Amino acid sequence: MAEFLSNGVDFFSSVVGQVAGFRAVKVLFSWKYLFFFLFSLAGWLILYRNRAMKGARIAAQVLAFLLFGGVLGLVFTTLQQPFGLHPSPMCSVTKGIAIPIIYHKIAIPQLMLVLTAVVLTLVGAKAFCGWVCPIGALQELVHRIPGLKRVRVSFLLSNIIRVALFALFLQVAFIWKELSYDYFNPFELLHWHDMGALMVWGPALAVLAASLFIYRPFCSFVCPLGLITWLAELVAPGRIRVSSACTNCGSCIAATSCQTMPALVERSKTPPDCFACGDCLDTCPEDAISFGWKKKD
Repeated sequence: MAEFLSNGVDFFSSVVGQVAGFRAVKVLFSWKYLFFFLFSLAGWLILYRNRAMKGARIAAQVLAFLLFGGVLGLVFTTLQQPFGLHPSPMCSVTKGIAIPIIYHKIAIPQLMLVLTAVVLTLVGAKAFCGWVCPIGALQELVHRIPGLKRVRVSFLLSNIIRVALFALFLQVAFIWKELSYDYFNPFELLHWHDMGALMVWGPALAVLAASLFIYRPFCSFVCPLGLITWLAELVAPGRIRVSSACTNCGSCIAATSCQTMPALVERSKTPPDCFACGDCLDTCPEDAISFGWKKKD
């Protein structure tokens, strides 16, 4: 049955790709992208029910790490190609931008993932970052370890650093034809090779250590795709919304480590990244918090 479905998908993507004449179409109909959309759809459906979803979220994060982080591919080698890490969020942005600059070629698979992440964000929160990204999943799982004191960092500070690193990346790519993000890329661990190298373990361990106390530190301080999808969030119709019934009681803020809720309660025009964790839902005594595509009164 699995072989039949695989052959069917391959045939359909081949036909569509030949008709359209674009490699990008074939990329979108690969198993990897079909599961990207499936995970995102699951997140939207759970969010749309407007109920807290801690158990479902943890299960999805574990599965996302095992599948998209290449862990299952280590055990079942047939899964390495269809579900392997590439194109990763970091590689997608860095190579998607740098390859045209350095080699004057278009990196279609990488750019397709960036476009997919942006489109999913426009439809509903950071669906890719929140429900698919393996390093994002690992950060959340570590952050949920109980008994530790959490720290809310200034979004202004984290975003300034994130923007500065992106600007540095562009400068280095244009002038020296190098990828500056490669020096701090936790996704390198998920290649599962050169496991004795400091460049593989160093960034990953630093991110995990910070995740014990800070919610998604790599996403907030470093990730270029996080920066791009944050910009998309600002105009996205699908998002967490707070209605005028809010009394600023603080229940939602206490229920989540995400930086978004304090900003939403304060009616900020530029709230921090929302990773669609859903921890704030079903916490408001006035039922003022919901996920949707229309603004509530």
